[in-house]
Amino acid sequence: MPDDTKPRQPPEPQPRSVPPRPRVKLTIDDREVEVDAGTNLLEAARAIGVQIPHYCYHPRLSITASCRMCLVEASNSPKPVPACQMPATECLVVQTRSAIVKEAQRATLEFLLLNHPVDCAVCDQAGECKLQDYYQEHDAQPSRLAGPKIQKEKRRVLGPLVTLDQERCILCTRCVRFMREVAGEPQLGVFGRGSHEAIDTFPDKPLDSNYAGNTVDLCPVGALTNSDFRFTARAFFLTATPSVCTGCARGCSVWLDHFNGETYRYRPRENVAVNGPWMCDVGRLSYKPLVHDR
Repeated sequence: MPDDTKPRQPPEPQPRSVPPRPRVKLTIDDREVEVDAGTNLLEAARAIGVQIPHYCYHPRLSITASCRMCLVEASNSPKPVPACQMPATECLVVQTRSAIVKEAQRATLEFLLLNHPVDCAVCDQAGECKLQDYYQEHDAQPSRLAGPKIQKEKRRVLGPLVTLDQERCILCTRCVRFMREVAGEPQLGVFGRGSHEAIDTFPDKPLDSNYAGNTVDLCPVGALTNSDFRFTARAFFLTATPSVCTGCARGCSVWLDHFNGETYRYRPRENVAVNGPWMCDVGRLSYKPLVHDR
């Protein structure tokens, strides 16, 4: 006879199978591409090697579509739409290089450069600045601003590792979203209105998160700089070698930037299985024994 007094074990939960996402076919610049439904146009274009310029978009952050640099023509809209926010749909026809798109990108760059200092030769971000790259590709015209540019704080120390040049900021808010959504420490915000809007910390609250250095990597221009690396070497002189961070047992994948046998910085190298595209500030500074303690 079975022992009815023995407590019965609950049944083992059965793994739920995730149904595959439906696929859609669309045409981008006269080339057909098939992607998962819901994929934004920027990623769909990237799948076939078409690079759409952008500033505010990052695949690991929420979408704001605020920079307007990724405007494209789509057959389901009477006017250009932001590619980062528009989902791919069946039979959609997209143009990323038409005259309308080129003019939209040129106008966007002109607005961004109205109050931006055009002094690339002395900027710490020269050589790895998206504003510099896109200006050469999409605008390359002198400013039509007749009056003086609005001046903001040039060297604002936000925390132990990050220094902000507010005049160079284009308000893409990547840094703000990273601190809120990824680091889980909302230590940055957007303050002011209009042309006087600026990124800053909250009163008496420094940017002291152990992941604050990632905001420098996310910044597409020369607004946020690494206080440890700032003005120590030109980025275009450095050689990036894939390596592994020795700061802890996790072993984050990094780029080791060096020149003439000297290491200048660590940067995160994306590895989905280990650290994703991020790294902590302790690991970021763990290159120093390679330089100072030999």
